[in-house]
Amino acid sequence: MTTLTAAATERRTPGNGLAGAIRGGGAVWAVVLAGLAGLTLAHGPGFWSPANMAGILAGTVVLGLVALGQHLVVLGGGIDLSVGSTATLAALLTAILIDGYPIRTVPVVLAVVMLGALIGLAHGLLVSAARLPPFIVTLATLYLLQGVALMISTGPAGQVSSALSGFALGRLGPLPYALVVLIVAVALVAFLLRRTAFGRHLRAVGGDPAAARAAGVRVNRVRVVAYLLCGALAALAGVLLAARATIGSPTAGVGLELSAITVVVLGGTSLLGGRGSLVGTLGGVALLALVTGSVTVLQLPATLTELIRGVVILIAAAVFVTRRSR
Repeated sequence: MTTLTAAATERRTPGNGLAGAIRGGGAVWAVVLAGLAGLTLAHGPGFWSPANMAGILAGTVVLGLVALGQHLVVLGGGIDLSVGSTATLAALLTAILIDGYPIRTVPVVLAVVMLGALIGLAHGLLVSAARLPPFIVTLATLYLLQGVALMISTGPAGQVSSALSGFALGRLGPLPYALVVLIVAVALVAFLLRRTAFGRHLRAVGGDPAAARAAGVRVNRVRVVAYLLCGALAALAGVLLAARATIGSPTAGVGLELSAITVVVLGGTSLLGGRGSLVGTLGGVALLALVTGSVTVLQLPATLTELIRGVVILIAAAVFVTRRSR
């Protein structure tokens, strides 16, 4: 077990130079700072107005929650393509089940998050016990969950309570209230990765499952827990999607899975597993939120959002993605 811990620590060490900065998450934050400087020059002091800052920060919450779950799964050598569909189903069910009744808010939110955890549990069992490829399992549930959402409703439905929407849309100066949810989630995930055996084991499983199993790590359990947490975080993101829109939509979380994978890769996490930086993933979230927010701030056509995202992904592939030798 000592050898396993040492190996996990070695994989966690960023290294030197550009590769070290990428793996440690510093490179993507440098791009974020450069983007902030550029937008300040282009838009002037008005860019830092409370309304603009609140809009950009609000854009980090939903994507950040989904990216946290994706970070855990990818770090363990897996992938979850269904997080967007999980968020969509969660958003739709939240609005329909609450239907404007305040007394239903807390029970429905808890039930929906538990549903997300059960979806993640199913993924973990299929990947670990049934030994099915994570890509195939989660691709299938992407379509399955989206189909369930469309069977429930093909258009906007339901209504969240005023308290839930007020929390999601409210802010204190430039700080959205909902940012508290992301901060708490980040703290919990950081604690799991840095201070618990689960975090060390997750990196070991992602780096070399056979070696981890030989060292006594319960590989299947670690993978199941990672997928369970990923599903719960995606469902929580769906709750906030519904709260911000005040209604449910069968397309609320479309595209979130690709955005989550993008920010994880931008942050320097290896898609092969075993190596990654939570700081880098959060930097990727900030970068994509800044890209989306800049379109609004600079009053550019909304159609440019996806084009700019595509350019960012290409740059990430050319600069940020480092190959890992086996």
